[in-house]
Amino acid sequence: MRKRNKDRNRQASCPKCDTERRNSERESITVIAVVRKDSSSNKIHQPAVTPKTAQERIEALRNAGVNVDNMFSIRGANGGECIASNINGQLTILDDGDPIFNQIINQGTVPNRRLFRRWVMAQMFHMMSCTECRSNEPIGVTQMIHRLGYEYQWKMLISELYAQMKMEKGDPKNFSDRNRWFNADVVVAMAEDYIKQLNKSVDALVDKKCKGIPYKRIANRNIFVSDLQTKLYHPLSVAVARIKQAKNIAQLYNATKMFNDARPKVSYKISQNRAWIDAYKGSGAFFTMQNLIRFHNCIALDDAGKR
Repeated sequence: MRKRNKDRNRQASCPKCDTERRNSERESITVIAVVRKDSSSNKIHQPAVTPKTAQERIEALRNAGVNVDNMFSIRGANGGECIASNINGQLTILDDGDPIFNQIINQGTVPNRRLFRRWVMAQMFHMMSCTECRSNEPIGVTQMIHRLGYEYQWKMLISELYAQMKMEKGDPKNFSDRNRWFNADVVVAMAEDYIKQLNKSVDALVDKKCKGIPYKRIANRNIFVSDLQTKLYHPLSVAVARIKQAKNIAQLYNATKMFNDARPKVSYKISQNRAWIDAYKGSGAFFTMQNLIRFHNCIALDDAGKR
């Protein structure tokens, strides 16, 4: 539920040119979140995630402490999957309605820490294999990343930091693998690079005037030139300072989201940040190599031909 409180002075912008007035009052927004809670146990109820594939169910059993050394998945000709157990040469099919599955489902989310982000490998191979329609020449991974657009890097970064925040305590191994690539250094580089490019773009805009006072139109906002520092650049600088002061991934996520919310989604084209591109390509190669070795029987050879 959202409640918005506005001051009684509705003349916050010039009625002639719609430029924001320097003495306009700020608008405050109060957000109230309602969460269903069990009054008897003070536990917040969250929907459970059911393990769907046979491999996911095996992993769920493993994480629940069950010995799965003799278990494996079987796929039928029609695509159906089931779990089989081979003990002392006797093959047994484990029923999907087994009580242990119901117990795991009732516990909530089933972790899949051993999947190693296999969709990343699929995405990387897709980028490597894409070709131009007319010439049939490979486009290349770097060019494919550029075609995702500037805004994609911020959308992807926010999602990545949110995922890291959720796994920092519960899954430190995967957190370490992912934080190696997307971390505070990358966020700072992206934010500072954006501010530099924003400065250049704003300076290049032609001044307009309202009653003789110059203003610029930026992302559908008319801002007096004298107010650019306080209304445009200062909120971004505060967010960058919070990013640099972040001591954990939760603080980094909140500071990054603060910067992204304050950042004008301008219409001009900005090149993606070099640090983000390096992290994107590096993480893609890292998880792709993991999957090739772990799941596709691939090996790595050095210059001497040794594995």
